[in-house]
Amino acid sequence: MKLQLASMAALMLAVGSMVPASSHAAGSPGSTTDCVPVRLGPNLVHQRCTVTRTLADGTVFTSVYWIDQNGQWYLPAD
Repeated sequence: MKLQLASMAALMLAVGSMVPASSHAAGSPGSTTDCVPVRLGPNLVHQRCTVTRTLADGTVFTSVYWIDQNGQWYLPAD
């Protein structure tokens, strides 16, 4: 389980670093994660999480991942 989470975190970081976000205002260097619950059914709630990372030069990257009802991370199917 820990290996799966570490692999998913590495994959999320790799995907997030490849997708620059041009519409987000550049702020101080660092990263923020915002998670919002999404109801997918009567008894099914997942979380949609957006990670925004700002580099020292002002470049902003974002990535999105989901967390299911069991706490398992997964990437959206495009």
